[in-house]
Amino acid sequence: MATEIKSFCRVCTSACGLVVEVEGQQVLRVRGDTDHPLTQGYSCSKGRGLPRVHHGPDRLLHPRIRRDGALVRADWEEALDDLADKLRRIIDSDGPQAIGIFLGGGGYMDAAAYHVARAIPAALGTPAVYSDMSVDVMSKMLVSEMMAGIGGMMSRPDFARCRMILYIGTNPVVSHGHTSMLNVPAARLREAVAQGEVWVLDPRRTETAAKANRHLMPRPGSDYAILAWLIRELLQDGADHAYLAAHAQGLDGLAAAVAPFDLSRAEAVSGIAAADLQDLLAAVRRAGRLCVETGTGISMSRAANVTQWLSWALMIVTGSLDREGGAWINPGFLAQIDRQEIPAAPPEGWRMPGPRSRPELLTVLGEYPSAAIPDEIEAGHLRAILNMSGNLATCLPQTDRTLAALARLEVLATVEIIETATTAVSTHVFPAKDQLERADLPLAVDVSFPAVASQYTPAVVSPPPGMRSYWWTMAQLGKRLGHDFLPGLDPDTASDEDVLAHIAARGRHGIDRLRQERYVVDAPVAIGWLERFADGLGGWRLAPQPLVDQLAEMEPPAPLVLIPRRQRHHINSRIMDPRDHPSILLSPEDAADAGLTDGAPAIVRSAHGAIEGVVELDRTLQRGVMTVPHGFAGPYNVNQLTSCDDVDPLTGMPRMSGLAVSVSAV
Repeated sequence: MATEIKSFCRVCTSACGLVVEVEGQQVLRVRGDTDHPLTQGYSCSKGRGLPRVHHGPDRLLHPRIRRDGALVRADWEEALDDLADKLRRIIDSDGPQAIGIFLGGGGYMDAAAYHVARAIPAALGTPAVYSDMSVDVMSKMLVSEMMAGIGGMMSRPDFARCRMILYIGTNPVVSHGHTSMLNVPAARLREAVAQGEVWVLDPRRTETAAKANRHLMPRPGSDYAILAWLIRELLQDGADHAYLAAHAQGLDGLAAAVAPFDLSRAEAVSGIAAADLQDLLAAVRRAGRLCVETGTGISMSRAANVTQWLSWALMIVTGSLDREGGAWINPGFLAQIDRQEIPAAPPEGWRMPGPRSRPELLTVLGEYPSAAIPDEIEAGHLRAILNMSGNLATCLPQTDRTLAALARLEVLATVEIIETATTAVSTHVFPAKDQLERADLPLAVDVSFPAVASQYTPAVVSPPPGMRSYWWTMAQLGKRLGHDFLPGLDPDTASDEDVLAHIAARGRHGIDRLRQERYVVDAPVAIGWLERFADGLGGWRLAPQPLVDQLAEMEPPAPLVLIPRRQRHHINSRIMDPRDHPSILLSPEDAADAGLTDGAPAIVRSAHGAIEGVVELDRTLQRGVMTVPHGFAGPYNVNQLTSCDDVDPLTGMPRMSGLAVSVSAV
């Protein structure tokens, strides 16, 4: 007889409440939980597709080690002993810095895995820390650190009171937010439109743009010019000058930086008609306060840093950042950043030299840019990588070079739930429980919640015989190496629940209340705490010099550029669904210019490489823009168009959006 168990989804940061219908150990169906106070019955196709993933043929069920070029099955003790022996020899020869740690998306969505992964570098003594943040989001980390003194802070609308939301290069109806959750996105947007205005800047008429009050289609990568012009005009008429005098510094530097962006320049760079730009300015003045949200269309682009900076500057100039009716920043239910003594970052952030082969690629939040991995391997500095659910073969730039470099590693140990392009080239593969087989908390996405809140789920079904959790594998490896990767707990006796209790003990409420209530709200929003922290610096830093310099160097976009897009049924390379397929989306005008028709085979070239695929005409795209979704291996892997050398000088992020390309018939 079927039973229903309440849980929450860990496909993305939205963490929607779910009801999982099971019969024995068979997962029959997943639907949204109508009793969940946050998501109120909403779920997306990715979450509802969990049974297919859980019972899918790609599940990893046994450890494997590479022998004579082939991955062969091994038992846990054998695989861990072999890995520990190889790592010990590397440490004895070259020191722990020859071992890198990579944290991928799956690791972020598992609280215990994230907890252990963050403890490994210090315990092991290696600075070689990488994650997929440096291929999609690092500009947000950097700008927050430069402007507020704390890295990694993401603004979100104060939905109950906000009268204007400006979405730039993000499509939350499909993605549910980039770094902040937008649960029940269509309903939230309807409410926002009803109580104020929602504007979208995007070169594609996305699902979000279709629901907004107004949609402007700028040339990709030119949003910074619009923001600079808005700030320039508001400083003359519409800025909250009393707020700026009390809570900001560097106003003269900001004014000088945006001074060249008059209406004619904003129109010329962005391609948006002057009348439409003036309508946008009028809307900002009407609203008084607003929230600006950016997504991967911005953070993966050449203009990532300056656009993110100017989006924060616009909110500060209007007295909107960390204030009622504007944008607020979640300090986290478990993280409790607002209650910690945190040293303020210097004006250019906590920057340290990059790895030995690429010292010019400075760290952000203590991480090396992932674009440096091939260089480090080729130079012999990086001999092993412990990979926590990262699909390096599909997320790192310059795919062919990356794969060749990974093949040179003495150790590529991957902990993963399903087979991927990266497990196929690993030396050691360890299976892990999936989200239905483990108890969990939302640790890494704690600050993404739309309230200062947390939730708990028990395991819904039992794992396959012998299956272990991410944290257990790494903790047992640490024990063999003589290091404590799980401080405060014994990996031989601890359970998943023990690790979660250890994590929750640092939060606003302990594990007992979370287990009992499942969803606990400490506060609907937290207003003013980051502003107070910035006041301790002398106010928000409005004009970080590295960003001012980058703005002055910005160039107009190329005639045809590549932009990213999210698809409805899959997320990156972790959740794949046959209903989503890759294709080369082109506007009818660009296709005609290239002599291409719908369904025609085509080749896309950049300065760094090429991919081949099938053209699909898309009337939602403006001329001069094409898109191929990320996350696909093989011929549609867009990372083949990128380079480990064509990176942002401040973050080391590879240029993936706004990338100049050409398209022609095969």
